[in-house]
Amino acid sequence: MWLALLAPLYFFAPVAVFALPALRRLPRLVWWVLGFYAVTQQLPALLTPEPLINSGLALTRTLLMFGFMALGTSLNSTRQLAPLGVGLAVVYVTALGLTGIDGLNPLSQRLGHPYMTPITLGLAGAAGIWMALFAGGKLWWRVPLGTVALGILLLSGSRGPLLAALLGTALGFAVRQSRRVALGILAGAALLAGGFYAGTRLDLPAINRLSNSDTSGRDLVWNNALSVIRSEPISGVGSYRLGARLSPPGEKCTLWPAPDGTLAPCPAWIDRLGQPWLIAHNVTLQQLAETGPLGLLGLFVLLGVGVAAAWRQRDPLGIAVLAGLLVATANDNTLIVPGPFVGELFWVTIGSVLARMPQRSPAVGWAGGAAAAGLLAALSFPLLVGALRPAPAIKASLDALIAPRNVQDTQNYQAFVRLNLPPGPYRVSLRACQSSCSTIITLPVTAPASGPTALLKLSGNLYDAATQRVELLVYPGEGSVRPQPLAQTSWTVTRTAKSP
Repeated sequence: MWLALLAPLYFFAPVAVFALPALRRLPRLVWWVLGFYAVTQQLPALLTPEPLINSGLALTRTLLMFGFMALGTSLNSTRQLAPLGVGLAVVYVTALGLTGIDGLNPLSQRLGHPYMTPITLGLAGAAGIWMALFAGGKLWWRVPLGTVALGILLLSGSRGPLLAALLGTALGFAVRQSRRVALGILAGAALLAGGFYAGTRLDLPAINRLSNSDTSGRDLVWNNALSVIRSEPISGVGSYRLGARLSPPGEKCTLWPAPDGTLAPCPAWIDRLGQPWLIAHNVTLQQLAETGPLGLLGLFVLLGVGVAAAWRQRDPLGIAVLAGLLVATANDNTLIVPGPFVGELFWVTIGSVLARMPQRSPAVGWAGGAAAAGLLAALSFPLLVGALRPAPAIKASLDALIAPRNVQDTQNYQAFVRLNLPPGPYRVSLRACQSSCSTIITLPVTAPASGPTALLKLSGNLYDAATQRVELLVYPGEGSVRPQPLAQTSWTVTRTAKSP
């Protein structure tokens, strides 16, 4: 029942903490891994400026993860994840039905949902495909579920979930190697290729977006996350505390969009944390920013052992879910709990494969270490690209910069800038910095073949602080995998006392 309700009613997922006693079924090696993970989350929290709060938040996240893993230990096989398909079907029907009720055409825009983002819908589609292919059972429910899931995946216009679906399916097939699954994958690949071809021929925005390499502003978020990591390189800022650093100054915490298009405000107890739903869009940056290097090590040891166990057990559904959601977390954060059912599914699957490990399995330990190292290298590409391939030098200069250095009010700060840049499209971003930086506003600009750009007006709220640094950054017109800007300059803004 819990699995069937997980996708549409993920708000109730935290009741999984009541399953914690089931962790006793896990092998001793897994207990050591879980203990190591818990310690690596607590020690950095105790070094933060607010150790009591951050220790409690780290413990909350750890208990949630362990609760979901405990539920997974009660499954004799990952095939028993099949009831999740019922909830996924409800999500699909809700997304398509409410889009039609609102008079919107799902073929002309990205598919929406009352309380799920298009990325979450895409991952729901990917999960439905994995269930249809690898969960076993009768074809009368697997074929419709897989077909509709494929449509949801395409209409969501989400590239990360598409890559997750493809990689998870390929690796699931690699460990199973049965003729029936091969035929299913070939049929699914044909449907996917046909849907993609038809969508591009019909010029459907959601389908066209799948072939776009733009990272949708994630390079700006990665750069801000790097500034947070530099500000707290040892301890991090604490679990669930990164959003407060990434959010623009003065921005209030919000939940999902309300039916009237407004954003539902967070309850007061969540608002005090800042914006816990704002993420670094990369698992390595998120973990480094929140728990430092020690917390990062603990997470990847746990992930490595889980992936190694699933591979050695030749578990196609387990491999599909784990590998697919891990590749999705390269440009998202699919492991965070509580969340929109995705992280919950991941940790339940981890628990299921770990429960079937033999009591003595040194080979899994060595394989887990190798898998952890490989995952860390593969999922740390914003750090690696920035270090190995810095932004190319361009001939950029300021033609004009009008920006006050002394202000009486930090609200509605305005800066005017005109740039000399090589011809082409760019994004110009203004961000405010104290111990770390957050983006205030980003505007597109096209540099002409000769002469400076048009005069740009950049405005927004600064931090309510006596002094702060304001930075002007220039990025390529399309988002890339490189977090560093092409050019930047900065100045200090001081808040002065208002005259009587």
